[in-house]
Formats: sequence, structure tokens, C-alpha cells
Amino acid sequence: MTGLILKDFLILRKTLRSYLMILAIYAAVAFSGFWQASFVSGFMMVMVSMLPMNVFAYDKQCNWDTYGLSLPIGRTRTVASRYLVVLILVAMAGALTIAMGVAMNLAGRMEESLGEDLLTSAVFVVFATVINAMMLPLLYKFGSERARMMLFGVMGIIALLVVIFLIPLGGLDWLQSLGTPTMEQVAAVPAVAVVSGLVLLALSFLLSRHFYGAKDV
Repeated sequence: MTGLILKDFLILRKTLRSYLMILAIYAAVAFSGFWQASFVSGFMMVMVSMLPMNVFAYDKQCNWDTYGLSLPIGRTRTVASRYLVVLILVAMAGALTIAMGVAMNLAGRMEESLGEDLLTSAVFVVFATVINAMMLPLLYKFGSERARMMLFGVMGIIALLVVIFLIPLGGLDWLQSLGTPTMEQVAAVPAVAVVSGLVLLALSFLLSRHFYGAKDV
């Protein structure tokens, strides 16, 4: 399985370098005070949501499934390795987001408090996890080309669910009424998010494994 994970990262190495260069430019602009740190966090989460599609596209170009399934790996481990790659990418993006927020806070270049920035970072990590949990089964079922067009629909569904959740509470006014989050609240959000995200990814994995197991290659 380690080899499969390394294979995916080798496929993504050029794309990751390009994204890191763009990220460095965005971070420099954020440090100048033109953008908030949350803008860069949002960019990283969108990046993490797009990267798995690139891996699927490259696998299709080189007919990897035909070759990979001839090896003593099995479909379950093949799917599991892809999910581990996504988790690693999300964790890396989250760590970079937190590091940049702390650096901007120490440099006095951040308008919001450190707690607000950490909470925003946690929300973006959850958002990226949910998108990938919804997209990976679609990628296994329909392929990268068709699933790429479904990405916007998935994001729209997530936004609709958020709106449905907020309406009974008073919408965005309810969020604003919460004020500055405490460090206890900031710590609670990632804890709840990790548990919820792992449950969602487990269900997503089972669905992807079903689709990949029924796929003829």
C-alpha cells in the first residue's frame, strides 16, 4: 500500500509544486494586508478537492487499473490507498493553514483573532473532507471527466445543507451573534469534525469499494 501512496504523490509532484508556488504568492499578498488569511485557506482547500481528480485522470491515461489489478494488491487496498492519500493531503493543507495563521498573528498582520482563524481553518478542513468523501465514489463510478462536472453540484449540495441547517437557528445572524470563539470552542470543533469526517469517509470508502469492485478493467 505504501507503494500505491508513493505512486499517487509522484503523479502529483508537478501539480503540487505549481500549487505551492501559487500558494507562496497568495501568502505574500496576505502578509501585505491585502487579503485575509482565510482567503488563502480557502484556496488550499479547493486545491485539495481538485487533486484527486488529477490522479484519476492520469491513471486513466496510462491504463493504470489494468496493470495495477494484475499485481497482488487487491481492489480494497487500492481504494484504501487513495483515501489515505486524500487524508494526507487534507492534513498537510490544514497544517499549512494553521502555520500561516499563527505566523500572521505573531507578525501582527491579522485582523481577526487567532481563535477565529483556527476555527476558520477547521471549517475549511471539514469542507475539504466532505467534498472528497462525496467526490471519491463519483470518481470511481463515473470517471474523472464526468465527475469533474459534478464537483460544482456537490459543492452546491453542501452549501444547501448548510443553509438548511442555519435557517432554523436564524441564518448568518446566528453565526455573527456567537462573537469571538473561545479556545475551548476552537478545540471542540476539530474534535467533532474529526469524528464526523472519519465516519463519513468510512461510508464513502465502502461505496467506492463497491463501485471499484464492480468495475470491469
